Amino acid sequence: MRLRRFLFKVHLYAGLTVGAVLVVTGLTGAVLVFEEELEGALDPEVRRVVPGPERVPFSQVLAAVVENQGGTQPRMLRIPERHDAPIEAWMGGGRDAVKVYVNPYTAQVLGSRNPSDSVVGIVRDLHIRLLAGKAGETVVGGLGVALLLLSVTGIIVWWPGRRKLAEGFKVRRPLRWRRGNFDLHKVSGAVTLVFLLLAGLTGTALVFPAPFQWMLKPLQASTPKATPTPPGPATGEPLSLDALMAVASRTMPGAHPTRIELPATPDAALKVRMRFPQEPHPNGMSFVFVDRHSGAVLYAESALKASAASRLMALRYPIHIGQIGGMVTRVLAVLTGLSLVGLFFTGLFLWHARTRATPAPRPAQSSTPPTQPSMS
Repeated sequence: MRLRRFLFKVHLYAGLTVGAVLVVTGLTGAVLVFEEELEGALDPEVRRVVPGPERVPFSQVLAAVVENQGGTQPRMLRIPERHDAPIEAWMGGGRDAVKVYVNPYTAQVLGSRNPSDSVVGIVRDLHIRLLAGKAGETVVGGLGVALLLLSVTGIIVWWPGRRKLAEGFKVRRPLRWRRGNFDLHKVSGAVTLVFLLLAGLTGTALVFPAPFQWMLKPLQASTPKATPTPPGPATGEPLSLDALMAVASRTMPGAHPTRIELPATPDAALKVRMRFPQEPHPNGMSFVFVDRHSGAVLYAESALKASAASRLMALRYPIHIGQIGGMVTRVLAVLTGLSLVGLFFTGLFLWHARTRATPAPRPAQSSTPPTQPSMS
């Protein structure tokens, strides 16, 4: 009983301490589940294209971006799998980053945007970093730990026992304000427990991957992971981007390129990120490094041949955003984020009602008889 009372206090004060910030991350996370759809609806001029019969070569897209940006080459091209989405060319980084949107069927530059200036971009930064850069990202990782703590302590405090398990899911009638808040708090917490645990666990693992990699070390492959072979000397003209992409496609047959990281120096390799249809990660976790001058494959890593540890680590992001399972899990991810709002405010009301119901201590009664007033 003492342990349960202690865990109740831990649950109470942890909720009061970080509950409001968890509401912010929950609401912003619920919005970001449909991030691409929202961006397309809010800015259709650059984020939607009419599909054509076939896509133009990558080299033509790259040339259009370089010309539009005054000769500056992008650091990366993001290739969407959707047929009605543009190719994104990522320029620069940090607050000065710019995305240039190109029609993949005509190579027409549709426009450019700073991700930090859009409504969805601000929501994303608020969810990931609380608008506070790297320090804010660390705080968000700590919030994931706090959510795990709240979930575990909450279920222990709630647990009614196996024989009375059904009573733990009852909302008593007639509905009364204080009792109704208590029942809604405990029932919604019990119903969303698994989803809250997953949100906290995956959010923490995204910010602090090292502890999870250490725990999964026994599941790593026995053979050490290969490292990319250094590129050869940068002699002569490099091969075209389309020729290099053809090498990557032959190396990973059946995989779709999702990101092309362009070399920053003449002697650097081209890095292509790819996704197989059966991969749960929306960006894929397969990689190919290609020598720009010889076309030799310097390194190739297929997600289909990855170790169990790598596959589990790759699930962090798709689970966190509700990507696994289609629309059903996306809706569940939205409801999980919204549930944090309800849990915080019902818990806050219960704490407020509890403090008001606690009687104030009475002043101590003196045993000395009152002094008679002086008659002088």
